[in-house]
Amino acid sequence: MGCVERLAMTVVHAEGLPARDRLAELGLSVERIEDALRRAESERNFCTPLDPVSLPGNIFWGRTIRFLRETYIPYGWTSASPSNVPLLVAPSGEFAITASSGSPETGYAALTPSTRYAKGNAVMKRVEANRQLLLFGEAEAEPERQDAGDGIPTWFLLYHHSKTDQGTRLHAELSFPNDTGSRGKISSWYERIILPWIDFEGGFTPFADDDDDDGDGGIDIPIERLS
Repeated sequence: MGCVERLAMTVVHAEGLPARDRLAELGLSVERIEDALRRAESERNFCTPLDPVSLPGNIFWGRTIRFLRETYIPYGWTSASPSNVPLLVAPSGEFAITASSGSPETGYAALTPSTRYAKGNAVMKRVEANRQLLLFGEAEAEPERQDAGDGIPTWFLLYHHSKTDQGTRLHAELSFPNDTGSRGKISSWYERIILPWIDFEGGFTPFADDDDDDGDGGIDIPIERLS
């Protein structure tokens, strides 16, 4: 199989046993990820309409990362933030996980999601590292790592809130990007693990479906010389 073919294919593990088995291979479980997401949602629900409109999304993003770290660090995982990209690093040190809000297609096996917002240079470099690994293997990985977690493959826990008649539904998936895409949004995936959606009855819903801002998109500000 050629390099182009490898990057063009997307392996999708749908909800149920295939998704659970693949997560287990990575040292993860549906239950622990779901627990972290539920805890993050509880924190988000402390917001009111008087808060800044972006605050619920920022809280959810930040708490998701924190609770994933709290859940998995006792099992040998570690935290790292190279170039201000927050990561949960596997015990083997061979891959990492970060979190990001996703487009409305998130969590649907038959659709192709993207990150909801454009990403900064630091995040894009991690995606490019994924691409290089798929094309050339580990031998071509960055030889010098200045920060913990640098130069290793990175999975993205994508999530998306939507409104329902009863409250809010959260769709999520753990996916491995293989290209940086266009306009700063990541929209090309080598592998996707679809997680069961979570329904939240009642709670805080005024910003559902439009508040999934996160703190990892605007860290890097490109500067260009004026002609």
